[in-house]
Amino acid sequence: MTDRLVRILARKFATHHMQEEDLYQEGMLALIKAEMTYKPESGVKLETYASRVITNRFIDLLRKSGENLDILNEDTQSGEYNLDDEVNLLEIKKILREQINDIERAIFNSYVEGFSYEEMGAIFELPRKKIDNIVQKVKRKVKENCC
Repeated sequence: MTDRLVRILARKFATHHMQEEDLYQEGMLALIKAEMTYKPESGVKLETYASRVITNRFIDLLRKSGENLDILNEDTQSGEYNLDDEVNLLEIKKILREQINDIERAIFNSYVEGFSYEEMGAIFELPRKKIDNIVQKVKRKVKENCC
């Protein structure tokens, strides 16, 4: 599975408040989170689960930006994407393991879990700006290695 699913969903959710590229970056993080939390025994395909996790992330972002969610098409709320022949997310995780250090990985995991920059700053005893720089660095690594 590559970024194709994220690209498709980002294109559908792009608005004047949230540009497609910003959604793409956030969607890649949601895709990795979906892969890390996926439970095969649930009987749901990974693609279906990932599309739901990404869609929920986009909806949350749009709500926070003040976007009117009524403008979204119904087809963004459902759908299954068959990407079985695409690159596996384990490859992405492997690349990131090799390219980021332990503190970056811990901050990235906290970001994916939904912690705010302020919360992460308190946990890791770092200024908000440093947290933001680390998150942006990891996002760039994801984008460089997934496209």
